[in-house]
Amino acid sequence: MKKAVKLTALSLGLALASSFAMAEENIAFLNVDYAFANNPTRQAELKKMDEEFKAPVDKLKADEKVLQDKKASFEKEIDDKAKAIDKEIESKVKSLEKDAPKLRQADIKKRQDEISALAKKRQGEVQKLVSQRDADFKKLVEEHQKNVAKFQADAQQREREINQKALIEIQKTATDIAKAKNFSIVLDEKTVVYTVEGKDITEDVLKALPQPATSTTKQAK
Repeated sequence: MKKAVKLTALSLGLALASSFAMAEENIAFLNVDYAFANNPTRQAELKKMDEEFKAPVDKLKADEKVLQDKKASFEKEIDDKAKAIDKEIESKVKSLEKDAPKLRQADIKKRQDEISALAKKRQGEVQKLVSQRDADFKKLVEEHQKNVAKFQADAQQREREINQKALIEIQKTATDIAKAKNFSIVLDEKTVVYTVEGKDITEDVLKALPQPATSTTKQAK
């Protein structure tokens, strides 16, 4: 469920400006992507989200298995129906072949008509059953797809809320640090080709971010 979210300084509300337009000692740099990916609260809440959504995910997987089983059951029912009538037709054909030499032509014609009627009956009954089971299965699939869509919408909304909260935390923390250390501007590290040693506040921001009850492992910077 976790997905990389590319951020820009603008998305955090951080001011951007040309380096030559600012006094060097008043500029700080922040690796926004790294701070976002390693925001401890975000990591903890995404983990909690995964745990909370595990049951619904398992339920959807189980429902999908039920659908597959139901489809197989419907197909077997149709096949059994066709085979049962085929067996009856085959029996009548063999009986006619055996009795034909001693039957009148009219009797042979009558039994042939019975076989033809049975074959026609087979086609009609099997087609009717196919239509019924197709409708039943379609209804089940639509219900499952509806449940999947709702789950995905809920998961995406929850993740958006978690990410938005993480962005707000980073923005506020970076602003507080900039004010405390008298930085006049904070630039996203990926927007510049050179940074001054000692002006990167990424780790300071991470340390100052609200901490969850449990810690998580940092992603590579």
